[in-house]
Amino acid sequence: MKIPLLFLLLAVMASSCSRKIEDAPAPTLSNKAAEVTLPMSTVNIPISLPYADIASILNREIGELLYEDRDYNDNGGDDLMLVVKRTAPMRVGAKGEFLQVKVPLNIYVKARVKSTLGGLLSNTHAPQLQQDAQFNIEVTLSSKVQVLEDWRVQTQSQVSFKWTERPYLEVGILKIPIGTVVEKVVEQQLARIAATLDAEAKKQLQFKSQVAGYWKKLFEPIAISGPVPAMLYLAPDSIYLAPLVTDATALRTTAGIRTTVLLSTTGEIAGAKRIPKPVPNLRVNQPLQEAVQLRLVAGLDYATATRLANDNLSKQTFSFENGKHQIRIEDILLYGKGNTLVAKVKLVGKAKAGWIGKKKIDGTYYFKGTPYYDAKSMEIRIKDFDFDIKSRDILLQSAEWLFKSTFRKQVEAQLRYPIQKELAEVRKMAENSIKQQSLGEFLTLSGRIDRLEPNEVQLSERYILLFISSSGSLSAFIKP
Repeated sequence: MKIPLLFLLLAVMASSCSRKIEDAPAPTLSNKAAEVTLPMSTVNIPISLPYADIASILNREIGELLYEDRDYNDNGGDDLMLVVKRTAPMRVGAKGEFLQVKVPLNIYVKARVKSTLGGLLSNTHAPQLQQDAQFNIEVTLSSKVQVLEDWRVQTQSQVSFKWTERPYLEVGILKIPIGTVVEKVVEQQLARIAATLDAEAKKQLQFKSQVAGYWKKLFEPIAISGPVPAMLYLAPDSIYLAPLVTDATALRTTAGIRTTVLLSTTGEIAGAKRIPKPVPNLRVNQPLQEAVQLRLVAGLDYATATRLANDNLSKQTFSFENGKHQIRIEDILLYGKGNTLVAKVKLVGKAKAGWIGKKKIDGTYYFKGTPYYDAKSMEIRIKDFDFDIKSRDILLQSAEWLFKSTFRKQVEAQLRYPIQKELAEVRKMAENSIKQQSLGEFLTLSGRIDRLEPNEVQLSERYILLFISSSGSLSAFIKP
């Protein structure tokens, strides 16, 4: 039986038009993403030195007996005995920017003098008269404490006291002024107390050695437990010290550690440079910021994103030009790198190709797009969604109509991920993570979140990462 040539030609053409279109190769992606700049924040560490502690140190280091001279012939034969004692513990307080140490003293004086009875007797025959007396006086030592950029403590002490009545001894009919002698001794002893205060200040106020332990600890990731496990990352950069101030009970200052603060629910720490560095010099007498800029990272893993995409798109058929062209998404797989999200899509469809017949579509192709956060809808969405260039080249051969249709826009519109519920969970998790969070055995974090604002999307090997900016306050307290 002979087959007419025309029918044979049409059969060949129809066979050619209905062949399976080959699968497209996967696109080559760059790992490079836009650099994430984490804002610097200040974690404030209140530091206080109670006056009671300072007083305890001084009273321990300086005994009750400050000076004792019970020999008339001492000090070049001055014919005086002098004993200076503390009558009560030293008290520490403050006035303005100065620490003040109140020292209550009892001064015992005994004098020996020859009396000629107004010249009636010669000096040789003049009797020796002795008389003693006691005086109570409270002296004040004021000291200004400064911390220098190299962490050394410097004190500037001043001693002051005044007599309400100039002291003297009545020996017979004589009145012997002894104020100058007593003042000299008292000044010497107060100078000793001042030196002790200076030495103890330098010994006890070892800010650098204390802060060094905290500084190193801040570089260690902190695991945050809860319904949404997370990690808190800090990367300290510099240390500020506010001016020392005095109040009713303590000498106080605040150390402000400038650092990035990143809270991640994914373990991803993009943008967090966390190479520990030595404790830097201080930046002293600096005003400190109260607000902290906390960067949160929440992640949508590709498996979840793929499942949600398939829920919306799998087995869905799209028709164009009154059914002339039809295409169905059989399966979709999402992954990404850098700033590019890739959708690997299994497409099956057919298109009327004029009087010759229909062209079939049956293959795997790749779309690319850029994820972003839409603040109005509170969703992660995709923009610039289009076929990868290699998929485009293959489909142009037999499905040119796809590029004239709204297919890409329709798919793009359904690739959306509402995150309102997730943001509420992230906020709660963030608040819990900085509320009485332990930083080892030394420090406890305490803070609050005032504002939460998603603003950037990036991609890693495992996640669609949503970067969230927040503001609030964050302090670290030294554990007693």
